[in-house]
Amino acid sequence: MLGISHVLISGTATALFLGTAEPSVLLTGAIAGLLPDIDTSLSPAGRMFPWITALFESRQGHRGVSHSLFASSLVAVVVYTISFFLYWFFPYASALVIGYSFGWFADVFTQGGCEMFWPSRLLCVCPGNRNLRLRTGSNNEYIVLACLIAIAIAIFSINSRGGLFTQFNRLIASPSGVIHLYNEEGSHHKIFVNVDGVRSSDRAKVDSRFLIVQQSGSGFIVQDKSNKIYKVGAEPDSQILTERITADVGESAVTNLESLTLDDEPIGESLAKFIRSGSSSYVTGQLTIEDLQSLPPPDPYQFHSIKQSTTTVTLEAAPLQNVLSLLGDEFGKGTLSIKTITSGVSS
Repeated sequence: MLGISHVLISGTATALFLGTAEPSVLLTGAIAGLLPDIDTSLSPAGRMFPWITALFESRQGHRGVSHSLFASSLVAVVVYTISFFLYWFFPYASALVIGYSFGWFADVFTQGGCEMFWPSRLLCVCPGNRNLRLRTGSNNEYIVLACLIAIAIAIFSINSRGGLFTQFNRLIASPSGVIHLYNEEGSHHKIFVNVDGVRSSDRAKVDSRFLIVQQSGSGFIVQDKSNKIYKVGAEPDSQILTERITADVGESAVTNLESLTLDDEPIGESLAKFIRSGSSSYVTGQLTIEDLQSLPPPDPYQFHSIKQSTTTVTLEAAPLQNVLSLLGDEFGKGTLSIKTITSGVSS
C-alpha cells in the first residue's frame, strides 16, 4: 500500500476517533501510520531509521511483528506512560496509538496481508477473494485514496464545527447538545447560541444569536450584541422561551473566575481592577448596602441581573459596567464572584 494511503487512513481515523480538528494532533496520527513499515528499507520510515530497519530485515520479513496487535500494545504502553508524566502529551499519545494501529491494519486488505496475531505466523487477509484485495499502486487503490480524501475533508469540517455529536444535536436542535458543547469548549472559546423562540412577556418572535455568559438551570444566561442580558430556555423565569436552540464555537477566549470580599468598602473602587482591555466581566453574589436608594426599575424584557431588596442587592451574571453604573458610589459588605471572559487568548 502506498505511503500516502497509510497517511490518509491513519489521519482520518485519528480525526474520527478523537473528534478533533487540531492540526498537530492529526499530523501526529497521520505520520504514525507510516511507522509500521519501519520493517522495510523501501518505506519512508525505513529510510529515516535505516539502522532499525536493518535489524528487522535481518530477522524477519515485511509485515511481521511491526504489523501486529503486539506492536500496537507496546506503542500504547510507551506513549501512555509518557503522558502520565506529561499531561499535555495525552492527545498526541492517543493519536500515535490510533495512527499506528490503522497504519498496519490497512495492510490486512492487501494481497499479502500481515501477521496480525504475531508471534503467530498466520497471515490475516481480507477479503477472502484474492482478486478483491488491494494491490499497491493499482487503480483500485487510487479510487480508495479519492474516497479517503473526501471522507477526511468531511470529518475535518465536522470536527472544526464542534464534532459529530454537536452536529447531530444541531440538526435536531437539542438543548443537551448546547450544554455538551458549552461544557466541552466553554473554558477556552466563546460559545454562541442561535435561538428560535418567543419572548415570554408578549410572545414576540425571537430569532437571534447570543453569547453564552453562563448556564442557569436547564437554560442559559446570554448577552446580545447591544450587551443586553437575557435568560433563554424553557423554565418559567426565562425571558426568551426556546423552540429551537443550537450552538457554535466562537473565537478563542479564556474564562476566569475570581472572588472578592467587601467589608463596608467602596464598591466601584474595589471592582475597578476587573476592568480589563479585551475582556467582559460579570458579577454574581450578594451585597449589603446601608442607606441604599431605590435603583431604577429593571427592563421587563431583560434578565434581572441586579435585584434590590431593602438594603440587600443580589447580583447574578450582572455586567460589570452595569454594576459600576448603579452601585459604583456605594459602600457594601459581602462576597462576590467575578467571571471574566478574555478574547483572543487560548488556554
